[in-house]
Amino acid sequence: MRGVQGLVLAAALAAVGFVCNWLYLQQQSGRVELVYYVGVQKEAEVNRGDVFRQDHLVEIGVPRNRLGHLSEVAVPWSQRDLVVGQRARRTFGALGTELLTFKDLETPAAKDLNEQIADNERVMWLPVDSRSFNPQHVNPGDSVSFRVPEFDSGKSSRNRPLVGAGQIIGPFRILALGDRKGRRDIRQAAGLSSGAENVIAIAVKIDAANNKLEARAETLSNTLAVNNFQGVQVLLHAVSNKKKNK
Repeated sequence: MRGVQGLVLAAALAAVGFVCNWLYLQQQSGRVELVYYVGVQKEAEVNRGDVFRQDHLVEIGVPRNRLGHLSEVAVPWSQRDLVVGQRARRTFGALGTELLTFKDLETPAAKDLNEQIADNERVMWLPVDSRSFNPQHVNPGDSVSFRVPEFDSGKSSRNRPLVGAGQIIGPFRILALGDRKGRRDIRQAAGLSSGAENVIAIAVKIDAANNKLEARAETLSNTLAVNNFQGVQVLLHAVSNKKKNK
């Protein structure tokens, strides 16, 4: 009888010990400070070139005392809006839920300009007056037009713009602003400087039959040659429905 009582007591003590250990571990885990980063869910099955959506993403918690250099390369969960709309550099899902890094978002920015144009396009660089253009609100891939003023041809008023005169030329697709070939907020989040952005690169079409630039590009080129693009204003276009739905 005493043996049975001993077994019961031992089992009870073991149960109490288990509960105490479980409560201790729960208490300790609650004290660990986690830092959250952006991950891509396995179920999302994002392939290279696909556009990230909000439902592709999941937060991944990492103990702060185990971060190491992760904070320098991974995208914080608080900046997940930077990811939505970007294209994936590689395929996600084969290895399960994966952590997303800034490097995974840099494919469009890393491309050379001549890889971003069609066979019937060329790259044209244009200096833009920083007083009439704010590059912080413009990104490569956006479309812009240029308002070119018309001046009086008289000698005494050659630099005086005609009232109600001028023309809008465009649209053109921006390929780069200075050395920036990607979104400004992504570069800043990654700790990269954008530098001067008062020279923009645009894609222009060519008339292969006549070996000339398209007419609107010729007009821009002539304006640049005559007055170094002075007085020209940059007009930003609305995002097309096609781009919005990507």
